[in-house]
Amino acid sequence: ITLTWHRDRKAVVCHICDFQAEAPRSCPGCGQAGLRLIGVGTQRLEEEVRERFPGASVLRMDSDSMKRHGSHNTALETFRSGEAEILLGSQMIANCLYFPNVTLVGVVDADTMLHQPDLRASERTFQLIAQVAGRTGRSERGGRVLVQSACPDDPAIRFACGHDYAAFVQHELAHRHATSTPPFT
Repeated sequence: ITLTWHRDRKAVVCHICDFQAEAPRSCPGCGQAGLRLIGVGTQRLEEEVRERFPGASVLRMDSDSMKRHGSHNTALETFRSGEAEILLGSQMIANCLYFPNVTLVGVVDADTMLHQPDLRASERTFQLIAQVAGRTGRSERGGRVLVQSACPDDPAIRFACGHDYAAFVQHELAHRHATSTPPFT
């Protein structure tokens, strides 16, 4: 299991068992010094957003920031009321949320799941983008979705960005048939 660097804790943490340790200063394998802890998650994104939009109130929702009982509902109400102008989060904010004033949503590193050893990786990627896209444009003001990807030509990314469910299913079923994977075996 990989450990995740948490700047606020100044530690590396296991997100499964909550093991924590001081971040190593050198490679545990070869002893080479000079490890850099840069971060790529929601915490890092929050820092970037606060830097680029200094006057905006920013709220982050992820497994680290939503540990207290009721914190999820409190955070959503803060956003719903307009006290927070920018809501950042992990997949937990992609599902079943309705905010008519949301006019822009973004998916950062949309292709992260594509590189997992999972038969349904493409399907899960398509689903995430489609769900997030459904969070915007629910009022007369309309909305936009920005998708960041290192693999913008991947069918899951391309079809999700084009809202083309039928083409994605056709492509995915052809791929699964060719590779003898479910539902064909």
